[in-house]
Amino acid sequence: MRLHESVVDGIDVFALQGDIDLHYAPVLRSRLQSKIEARTPTLVLDLSKVDYIDSNGLATIMEYFRDAAKYILCMAGLNEHLKVIFEIVRLDKAIPMFATAPDAIAALKQGCVQRPSDALFNRPA
Repeated sequence: MRLHESVVDGIDVFALQGDIDLHYAPVLRSRLQSKIEARTPTLVLDLSKVDYIDSNGLATIMEYFRDAAKYILCMAGLNEHLKVIFEIVRLDKAIPMFATAPDAIAALKQGCVQRPSDALFNRPA
């Protein structure tokens, strides 16, 4: 597993490559926690080069989403296999997902993405 960290137009991007599994999840968890500590307002996880994610990887992303609730997290580049996994655990309903990282960045710059608390808890009845 590899992680390339960058900032594009003021938006932090983690480009992940390989498998997010039992062996790599602790490293990813540590990097995500550093973003919370730095109060990073937006983060895009680019999964376009991720082949596999196990329950440890999912838990790591879910923990970040929970712990960084006042910040914005977007997912990008999920292949069909990953999309199905995220749909099964219903993360596709909670975390904005985009075809590519540039699509996510553009949506963030245009203000089209809400913070999770707004998106999840302020829905009309």
